[in-house]
Amino acid sequence: MELEGIYTQLGILFLLMLFGYILGKIKIITSVGIEAFSKFIVKVALPAIIISGMIIPLTSDKLYKAIHILILSVGTYILAYIVAIASAKLLVKNKSERGIYSFAIVFSNAGFMGYPVLEALFGSEAIFYAAVYNITFNILLYTLGIKLLDTGENGKEKFHLKRLINPGIIASIIGLVLFTTQLPLPQFVVGAIRSVGSLCTPLSMITIGAMLSALPLKKMLTRQKVYEFSFIRLAVLPVLTLVLLKYIFKIEDTWLISVPVIVAGMPVATNAAMMAQEYGNNPEIASQTILVSTLFSCITIPLLTYLL
Repeated sequence: MELEGIYTQLGILFLLMLFGYILGKIKIITSVGIEAFSKFIVKVALPAIIISGMIIPLTSDKLYKAIHILILSVGTYILAYIVAIASAKLLVKNKSERGIYSFAIVFSNAGFMGYPVLEALFGSEAIFYAAVYNITFNILLYTLGIKLLDTGENGKEKFHLKRLINPGIIASIIGLVLFTTQLPLPQFVVGAIRSVGSLCTPLSMITIGAMLSALPLKKMLTRQKVYEFSFIRLAVLPVLTLVLLKYIFKIEDTWLISVPVIVAGMPVATNAAMMAQEYGNNPEIASQTILVSTLFSCITIPLLTYLL
């Protein structure tokens, strides 16, 4: 396992976040820019990553494992949701903040950070299984994720069925169709989709850094709840996922265990801040959970690989 590759990816993410922080401090990126970037990431760049991740060759062995890992993903996200709701009710009084912290537990940085880390650990084939596994993530992100974040200051949850029709869900359907049918697309179309998707990681981290620039440095790192939920996100959940798959579901295949556990051990999803901004919750807390969990993932991800 190439741990140097993991640290390289983590270092890149932190430098991008620092770059955004500086740009925010010197007012090159303003609050208007942050809002615009957030909408672009959530509604354009992230769906592009979803589609591009599914434009890959299909074999019978991959199809067999893909079906199994997709089924397993449902079970692991049910586990994540139970852990999230239980911990949020136990540790947080404010209902709006419960939504932020619950989101942080359920949704990891499965795409932006998960893909490069899995590739560094297991090679390029891991990206394929991660893309299939993340189908459930993409569907839940735009349904359950919105429901958790769209609570508002009064704590009244707002959710409408029309939100099931959104860029993320549409992208998941398109990607699944392309994956199963192997429908050939012109190279310029594939290239354009991948180019837009490639903007997602750097733009997300830069935007998060800009959001953090509005906070006093001390405030970013002194919220106790952020550390508590980062520990649950980085240590408790992946260990429970490993126990669920290996000892309860009795899974033996390396891919079917490694991908879900590593994804479960990723830091908080970078789009937590963007979606909190988009749906009227608290992007500051979301940004803090991203910063702290990404920081400590430098320690926990290498340790997690030894459990596998």
